[in-house]
Amino acid sequence: MINIVICDDDKNFLSYIENRIIKILEARQENIKIHKFGSGMELLKAYDKGAKPFDIILLDINMPKIDGLELAELIRKEDEGTILIFLTSMEEEVYKTFKYNTFRFIRKTHIDQELEEALLSAMKKLSAEKYIFKTADGEIALTTEEIIYFEFMDRVVHIVTFNSKFRTNIRRFKDIEDAFLPKGFVGIHRSCIVNQNYIKAIGDLEITLDNGEKLPVSRYRMEDVKKAFIEAARKGRY
Repeated sequence: MINIVICDDDKNFLSYIENRIIKILEARQENIKIHKFGSGMELLKAYDKGAKPFDIILLDINMPKIDGLELAELIRKEDEGTILIFLTSMEEEVYKTFKYNTFRFIRKTHIDQELEEALLSAMKKLSAEKYIFKTADGEIALTTEEIIYFEFMDRVVHIVTFNSKFRTNIRRFKDIEDAFLPKGFVGIHRSCIVNQNYIKAIGDLEITLDNGEKLPVSRYRMEDVKKAFIEAARKGRY
């Protein structure tokens, strides 16, 4: 699931942009959850409750008490990875946002023209984000597109790509599940999660992957695997 934040002190604008986001991403069958905040303090409190809980934040620059720029600085201390998209009616503010690793700048007066491109680009960035893994051969950087599946074997996590298999130093499979199940992976049994985009066919308690490999599927996970397979087919692959 992709967690999207809208933070703006204008309640009418909050509702409007929420409906626009739903309309834009509904057609792509994206699994999203929208969080609305009427002030920067509300958003900061949400960060206190959960570690790095948000994927995309749409942030109004001009808010009372704590403005969007001050808020962005505090967010970046907590979370370097979240995608920041600034919203404003004042175009001259754009240059002040660059130091916060800003992804996009949307003019409120052009919201209908600029929101869709920003959102779709952000979703693409999320799917192509690189992750650093420590392996027996040193550190490697992989995007979700490069990973076919993760498997917990011999008490460590192994990563399978189209060209290689890596033995990592990760000893808790749950850490991998927590990070990658929301990013298009599905559990096929308790020690393996697969990139749903690379499931080529589903058989009787097994799947065939795009690399030709066949993997067993737990009877209790088969329904989830079928749903993920259909979802990937509807959205289209990478």
